[in-house]
Amino acid sequence: MSPTPAAGGQPRRGHTPAGQVRLPDGALRELVRAHLDAFPHTDFSPAELANALGRPGSRGAVINACRRLIADGAAVLACARPQRFRAKPHA
Repeated sequence: MSPTPAAGGQPRRGHTPAGQVRLPDGALRELVRAHLDAFPHTDFSPAELANALGRPGSRGAVINACRRLIADGAAVLACARPQRFRAKPHA
C-alpha cells in the first residue's frame, strides 16, 4: 500500500489520515496505560482517552490498545456497553 498523496501530489509519509504524526509501534498503548495509571479510580471511554491523549481521530486504535492492556493484565473493562476502561487495581 502506497502512502496517500497530499494536496500537492507528494506522498505523506508518517502521518495518519487525520494528519497526525504516526506513533511508533506500541507507543499509543503506553500512552493509554500511563493515562489510565494516572487516574486509577476513573473509567474512561475510548473517545475520552483519545481526546485526553490529543489523538481524537484514534478511537479505534485506543480500543485496540485497551484490549491489549486487558490481555496483558494492566487494565480492566469497567463497562461493556458503552465501553469504559480503567487501570487494573494493584494488589
